[in-house]
Amino acid sequence: MIAGRPLEGMGAAVTGATGDIGGAIARVLVDQGARVALMARRVERLEELAQELRGGGAEVCVAPCDVTDADAISEAAEQVTTAIGPVDVLVNNAGGARFTAPVLDIAEPGWSKTVALNLTGPFLVSQAFGRLMIEQGTGSIVNVGSLSGLRHLPGMAAYSAAKGGLFQQTKALAREWAPHGVRVNAVAPGFVDTSGWDSYDKDAVVAEAGIGIPLGRWATAEEVALPVAFLASPAASYITGAVLVIDGGMLA
Repeated sequence: MIAGRPLEGMGAAVTGATGDIGGAIARVLVDQGARVALMARRVERLEELAQELRGGGAEVCVAPCDVTDADAISEAAEQVTTAIGPVDVLVNNAGGARFTAPVLDIAEPGWSKTVALNLTGPFLVSQAFGRLMIEQGTGSIVNVGSLSGLRHLPGMAAYSAAKGGLFQQTKALAREWAPHGVRVNAVAPGFVDTSGWDSYDKDAVVAEAGIGIPLGRWATAEEVALPVAFLASPAASYITGAVLVIDGGMLA
């Protein structure tokens, strides 16, 4: 249990909420006092998470949404604000690498889908919720990137390009929206021990990356969620345009 409730009374929206990291972020935001809107494409998984959180007394709503569909995002933003009120915090967590391949083997559809999910999606969601935040004169956006956006990892050219772009997008929005009271930051997790890696040899994955983890282990999903909540909170009120690396020392 987290000491204190720094997000008490705030409304928060989390995209990609059905994933391990998205679910952990939602749980931490709820634990810190926020009303949370869960956004993702998988309706059944959203409802399961919502039921779990409501069981603990949380105020939660579900807003199914494809973050690459601008019209769906607009509808979801309206649904969210109707259900939980003003959105003070937006976490752009939806994303992922659907394949690994050498650059010469990447087909255009794979490249485009990767960029759409990891770069265009966060832009569209930030645009929709950013308008509302600018109107209310306050807000905090946290983009969930990846270490791959700062250091290329084997087979991840499309993902690296998209996440690198996300970090530059973070800085652009931070500068444009700071005069309106809206902060925009990002996190760059390294290897995170989620269910998506269950079928992999994790030691082999790290060896192939060619960069070790000084702390000697992968992060838990909560170890990503807690820094996200910090950047979203009033404790980070003078931080904007930052990329917080959560990599166990890999880039050190």
